[in-house]
Amino acid sequence: MNAFLLSPTRPDSPARSPFLRASLAAIALEGLLLAAWLIVMPTHAPKTVGLHRKPMAVHFVTLPAPPRVVPKPPPPRAHPKPRPAPRPERRPPVVHRRPVPLPAPVKAPPPAPPPKPVSRAPAPPPPPSPATVAQAVDRYAVMLRTRIQSGLVVPRRVTALGLSGKALVAFELTPGGRLLWARIVRSSGINLVNRAALAAVRSRHYPPFTKNMPHQRTVFRVRVGLNDRHHGGF
Repeated sequence: MNAFLLSPTRPDSPARSPFLRASLAAIALEGLLLAAWLIVMPTHAPKTVGLHRKPMAVHFVTLPAPPRVVPKPPPPRAHPKPRPAPRPERRPPVVHRRPVPLPAPVKAPPPAPPPKPVSRAPAPPPPPSPATVAQAVDRYAVMLRTRIQSGLVVPRRVTALGLSGKALVAFELTPGGRLLWARIVRSSGINLVNRAALAAVRSRHYPPFTKNMPHQRTVFRVRVGLNDRHHGGF
């Protein structure tokens, strides 16, 4: 390395510029300094500056035992307030709906039987003629006079005095033969005979009207009197 730094310039090298020579000189100088530092450093150890230390006295001191710390009991836990029981939810009532039955198939009605021939009621007989009605009423009146006359009772005083007379009595009957009323229409002139005639009409029972008579209430007039010798007294 020193040979490299100290090698002279060859005589036959061309002339160099001053700047180049200065640069080379500076490089050579730095190389010398570096080499000197490398040579000196391994031989000379660095000096240590000694410090005069005084011996230290160590005293062992027994420390008192630390006071026993009694741990405080933990504070009582606050019991949480009981929560109110949740209210049961109101559920709507369950409605069980029955299945609606399907309508049964409608059967076709059987064919209607043919209509029966309507039997016509026999025509009512024609009403009786006025002459037939009059004859039926006359026959019924004769029957009434016979029935009333047979029930006549003559007082003994009338027969003892030989008195006689006939009273015309009017009365009304229903078609069933029930008597509605009776009264003297023409007097016989003797009260005893009139009373006997009314008593004979009121005490009799009469049959219903015949089929040729009018079906309605009818007024009859009958002569009732004494038959001089055929009626007894009382």
